[in-house]
Order: sequence, then C-alpha cells, then structure tokens
Amino acid sequence: MVKLYYIIPYVLINSLIYTFVKDGLYYASPMFFMALRFLIGGIILLPFTKQLTLNRDIFLLSIFTTLSTTFWAYGLLYVQPSESAVLSYTMPLIAIPLSALILREKTTKTEVIGILIGFSGVIIYSLNLGIYFSLIGIVLTLINAFFWALFTVYFRKLRGLNAISINAVQLLLGSLIFFTLSPIQFYFRYSINFLVDLLYVSVLGGGISFYLWNSMLKTERVSKVTVLSFSVPAVSTAVDELRGVNVNIGMIEGIGVMFLGILISRLEKKINKSNIVSGRFHV
Repeated sequence: MVKLYYIIPYVLINSLIYTFVKDGLYYASPMFFMALRFLIGGIILLPFTKQLTLNRDIFLLSIFTTLSTTFWAYGLLYVQPSESAVLSYTMPLIAIPLSALILREKTTKTEVIGILIGFSGVIIYSLNLGIYFSLIGIVLTLINAFFWALFTVYFRKLRGLNAISINAVQLLLGSLIFFTLSPIQFYFRYSINFLVDLLYVSVLGGGISFYLWNSMLKTERVSKVTVLSFSVPAVSTAVDELRGVNVNIGMIEGIGVMFLGILISRLEKKINKSNIVSGRFHV
C-alpha cells in the first residue's frame, strides 16, 4: 500500500508546482530554467546517496524525464497552470497500457473502472475552467503526459535499485542535456521572484518530488500509484479557493468524480482481504 508520508507531501508539492513554473518562465527560458532546476535537485540528493549508478535503463529514464519536462515547460508558455494540470493528468491512461507492455503488470477491473471514472472527472473539471485552450499548448502538454507515463513505468522497472541514487543520476544527467540545449530561445531576467520560483521547483518540486514519486512506485503497481495522481488537480483547486480564485460548481463536481475514481480503484484489495478473513475465497 502507498504510504501516506509519500502521497500527502507529493500531492501538496505538485498542486502548486504548475504556478511556480509558469511564473518562473517569465524570467528564464524553458531549457535554462529546467537546467537549473535539475542541477539543484540532483545536487541536494548527492549527500544522501552512497554511489551513483548509470545503466541503459537509467539513461532511458533520464531521457524520458527530460523530454517530459521539456514539453511540459513549453506547454506552460501557452496554457494556464490549471489547464496544464488537467491535461497532464491524462498520464494514467497512458501509463497503464505501457506498464502492461513493458513490465507485464496486470490491471484489475476495479482499477480500470476507477481510472476511467477518475479521468472522466478530469474531463468534467476541464470543461468548467471557462478558458479557451491553446492548440499548441494542448499538444505539447499531452506529449509531456506520454513521456511522464514512460518514465513512471521505468521508475517501477528500476524498483530494485536505490531510489535516491536513481533520482540523483536522472536529474544530473537531465541538467547536462538542458544546459546543452539552453542556447535555444535563451532569455534570463534576474529577480527575487525568480529565485523563489527556482527554489520551489528544484528542491521541493525537483529532488524531493521525484524521490517521492519513485518511492511510491517501488511499493505499488503503476495502475495503483497513477490513479492517486488525480488528487493533485483536486488539491490545486482547493488551494485556488483559499487564494480567492473563483471555483465553480462544475469544477467541484469534477473533483468529486476524481476522488470517486480513486476510491473505486482502491476497493478490490480491501474486498479481497475481507473475503480472506471471513473464509470466502475460491481455489
């Protein structure tokens, strides 16, 4: 079972990260901003790892992470943080077939039903944003979701290795790629606001966030972990409400459907346990 001390901080951190990245992109170009994010995120993990390991799977993981982050950042140039969050959470629908293909993981009927219900909540939520999406932003963010699904599956594939070591290599290698590509559309404006954005997305939303996501995937199948990610846009909306941002009834309905999907996806394990305890099981 996914530990609460992983999922709760992960959801809280990532419910705000879209806003911080969107703001940071005003001061720095996407490649340069993400190069700094990955470098700082990797450095803060180094004191906690005994050795750094690089193999084919970790290299591919780093490439997939870098591609996901690139498309996400460029997508945020064209869409609002709330729109990016909603579009990004098409990821579970992509991750589950990929986990079956790459890892041969099986998905139960209740998990599939829960994911479909949760995704329908994302659709309800998005239809009530009241904002016109940019076509370029949609395409870029959906491509990001595909590569996010890929590196999620690879986290699961590498579950036998030390999580901190994997994340440190993943981020440091990614930073090298981003720095190499940073001359593309380069711009930088120094500001205290930029430093705040950078610290949040590199420390909390970088090293710590990647570690939490990786750690959850070490203990649970991809289908179980990814459906929990629907909590992020839901909590993000709650934060907006506290900040005084208008949240309409349709968005609240969408959030309710998301949580219903999460609940249903977690039911089968509880049902199976109750059947075993009561002696009702089939040979």
